[in-house]
Amino acid sequence: MQKLVVLFAANLALALAFVSPVDNNGPGRQIPIPKPTDEKPNKFDWDVRKPGILDLKTTGTFYDDGGKRLDGSASYSKNFVDHSQKIGAGLNYHDYNSRLGAGLNVQDLDRAGTRVQAELTNTLLKDRFSNIEGGLRYGQTFNTPYGNSEPFFGGFVRGRF
Repeated sequence: MQKLVVLFAANLALALAFVSPVDNNGPGRQIPIPKPTDEKPNKFDWDVRKPGILDLKTTGTFYDDGGKRLDGSASYSKNFVDHSQKIGAGLNYHDYNSRLGAGLNVQDLDRAGTRVQAELTNTLLKDRFSNIEGGLRYGQTFNTPYGNSEPFFGGFVRGRF
């Protein structure tokens, strides 16, 4: 069941990358999605770690109109020694006008269950050079060999200067 959730999240992230809104003024007329203001390209990273672990990760911006932004990510990790693998996907949304954000990450841990993490954030202070956010976080791992883990709830304050 959890593998279906991970695959659904990955497919949703891919589908959102190729969707463009349709104008109600006429059939088939498409409204172009505004380009991100900072023009950051989609990013693809890979790494080979000892002993025989391959990590692949891609991130990108699906939508950015200057006030609202939706970013997505997908990851894959394969251990060639014990033949385990991890597959994950995530979506992060931020509304700069209301200073609120939300994120959801799902990761299939092969034989160790499925990890789900959600986060809500509020920007407390933002200027040209710094940013301080506060938020709430939830996480839980389902279908481990020992059953479901206890849910994790927490709060945080983080900043960039």
